[in-house]
Amino acid sequence: MLRRCGSLLLIFLMLLPLEAFSQEEEKEVTVIEATVVDAETGEPLPFASISVVPPRHASTITNAEGGFRIAVMEGDKLRFTYAGYKSLTLSPKAIGHKVKLQPTTLMVREVNVKALPLKEIRKETVRQKKKHRRKTADYYYRQTAFVDSTCYEYLEAFLSGRSAVALNDLKLTSGRYAGIQPDTTSGMILHFYKNFFTFSQIELASDKSRLQPSEDIMPLYEKASKVYNIDYDLLSDSTSAIYVIRFQPKDSITGYTILDCTLYVDSVSNHILRCDGSGRNFRILQQYPKELKRKDEVLPIVFNFSINMTEENGFTEVQSVYVDTYHHVDSSLVRTKSTLFNVGPHQGKKGKDLKFEDDLHKRIEKQAYDRDFWRKNEFVRRTRVEEAVLEFFDRKDLFGVF
Repeated sequence: MLRRCGSLLLIFLMLLPLEAFSQEEEKEVTVIEATVVDAETGEPLPFASISVVPPRHASTITNAEGGFRIAVMEGDKLRFTYAGYKSLTLSPKAIGHKVKLQPTTLMVREVNVKALPLKEIRKETVRQKKKHRRKTADYYYRQTAFVDSTCYEYLEAFLSGRSAVALNDLKLTSGRYAGIQPDTTSGMILHFYKNFFTFSQIELASDKSRLQPSEDIMPLYEKASKVYNIDYDLLSDSTSAIYVIRFQPKDSITGYTILDCTLYVDSVSNHILRCDGSGRNFRILQQYPKELKRKDEVLPIVFNFSINMTEENGFTEVQSVYVDTYHHVDSSLVRTKSTLFNVGPHQGKKGKDLKFEDDLHKRIEKQAYDRDFWRKNEFVRRTRVEEAVLEFFDRKDLFGVF
């Protein structure tokens, strides 16, 4: 489980992946920018899926603010999907500043889970992972770190890894990193949590009948009813029905690392569509520079996550993972956010294995920095804060300088 950025149009196109329009170059390209929101509340929907119809491996997700940017060609349409909402397909001309998705109708509210096929869902999830264990994908990864309200690090990378149901065996293919030393009231020099990428490897299911004390407790576990209070809703429209299953750790589970989460599961295939939640009782090693002459500390950390799955390639595969963590170091709040997005089946580019203890910054430091490459590869629209941070670090020419 957890082991622990001429003409305005040209500027836009430079920010987009070349794959989005590398073919059929003779067709006119239009860049669409909008926000996906809940039609009833108007609230942004983060990490909703946007894909081009007809399919041609051009897709993206909304960012943490619900915003997206994507290039389309003449004749394309865009399909918007988000577990728990009715899917929507629109022509580019029909898309304004906001795309409104309608929530799916609540059909049944249940607290008795006897009718819920938890055993079958767990078995199907494990089966999917085992059957497609050799499937790999490339992922675009973005990470920012803050001390109190100041962003002091920005990292982007391309990773590859096994992608069925949960991420594992990650490799680094390319990356860039820039950072500044934050000012803190205590004058303390902070070291970034070096292997934060491991938080994206969130396991949801186990085929074991008993977990070891060192293992984290996941929701789809044979003895889940002993450690979780479980209830669910059934959402339904004219084409599908979805189980919305809540796993809340029991009060007696105080010393175990465990997920508190909600699973969205297709009621016909028993495939996971989405999982939102947080981690309880997790801790990290806070390391300090030798010059401080201060012992490293193990500190409690809070993290929230959102995982979305896709079946574009014929199996349950991780499409995106968003992680937001925070912990305190003396009087400072250290917060790190990351977004990881599936950009398609692995293209075979060689990468070196990432181990749990690896420092991603040092691994990237050994690579040459190609400014033009990163300007052309965004994949997921940056939030306003990310845009500002990227502009600052780029203007200061901090990328590639470590």
